[in-house]
Amino acid sequence: MHGEIDAQRKQNGRFIITGSSSPTLINEVSETLAGRVAIVELGTLKCNEHYGLPLSPFYSIFESKLSKNLPFGDTPPPLTRDQIQRCWFYGGYPEPSLGNDAQRYAVWMNNYKDTYLNRDVAKLFPKLNRQTYRRFLTMLCKLSGTIINKSQMGRAVEASESSIRDYFEIANGTYIWRIVSSYEALAAKSITKMPKGYIRDSGLLHYLLGIHDMESLMSDPVVGASFEGFVCEEIAKGLEATNVTNWSVHYFRSRGGAEVDLVLEGPFGVLPIEVKYGSSVKTSGLKSLTAFIRDNSLPMGMLINQSDRVEWLTPEIVQIPAGWL
Repeated sequence: MHGEIDAQRKQNGRFIITGSSSPTLINEVSETLAGRVAIVELGTLKCNEHYGLPLSPFYSIFESKLSKNLPFGDTPPPLTRDQIQRCWFYGGYPEPSLGNDAQRYAVWMNNYKDTYLNRDVAKLFPKLNRQTYRRFLTMLCKLSGTIINKSQMGRAVEASESSIRDYFEIANGTYIWRIVSSYEALAAKSITKMPKGYIRDSGLLHYLLGIHDMESLMSDPVVGASFEGFVCEEIAKGLEATNVTNWSVHYFRSRGGAEVDLVLEGPFGVLPIEVKYGSSVKTSGLKSLTAFIRDNSLPMGMLINQSDRVEWLTPEIVQIPAGWL
C-alpha cells in the first residue's frame, strides 16, 4: 500500500491524518508540497505486528555506527520458529493472514490478483497488454530472489526488452516487486551489475506459484529464495519503522561467483547479511561473506537463519535467528 499523508502537527510525535491518495491523485497536484506533506509507504504486516509485539531491539543497532555490542544478551528470540514460519508462508496482508480459514485465504488472494491485474494496473496503464503482463508476473514469481537477465526474460514472455523494463517499473511502482541493485563500491572488483529482486509479500508469491502448504514449500526449489525475500522484506519494513533515514538495500556478486544476499548501507555504515532458511550452517559456507567483510574493512557481518540463539560463528560473523527480526 502507498499513502500520502497530509498531516498537521499538533505537537511532537502527534499528527492528524486526513486521508490517503492514489498515484493518479498525486500526479494532479499542481503546486509543490515540499515540507508540508509526507509520503509514507505502508507495507504489509510485519511479523511482530501480526502477533501484537513491539519492534524488535534488533533495529537499535542501526541508530549509530555498527559495532559488535548487540542488544540481545542470552534471551530467546521474541518470535518462535513456528511463528516465523507461519508469517513466511502466509505473508502479511492483514485480512487473509490473520484468519485461520484456508478457503477464505485462497479466495482473498485470488480476488487480490484479479483486482490488481484487471482494475488497478488496467486503470493506471490503459495501453498495457495485460495478457503479456500476466505472463511476466508468472515468470517474475519463478525468478524471485535471483539476478534478472531482461533479454532472456523478454524472450521467455515474448516481449521486447524495453517492454520488460516497463513491466519491472510497473511491478516495482505498484509495490509487488522490490528491486535490489548491485553493490558497486568495490570498483576494482569484477562484479555482476544486473539487478536482483523479489516478490515483496511471501504469501502472494506462494499463492501465485501454487504452493498451498508448508510441506510443499519445503520441497520446492524456490524455498531458499522465498525465505531470503521474506527476511529482506522484514528488515526493510523494520528499518522503515525506525527514525533511520537515507538507507538502501543492495546485493553483491562477483563474476567469480562470490555472493552476499543483502548489503545494507546507511548512516550506520555497511552491513553485509547472508540468509539461510536452515537452522545451521558450516563456516565453510561463509567464505563469500568473510571475504566481503575483509575487502571492505567492515567491523562485522550477519547470518540470519532459523536457529534458536544468537552466536558468533567467527570473530566477524554473528548468527541471528529470524525470530529477532
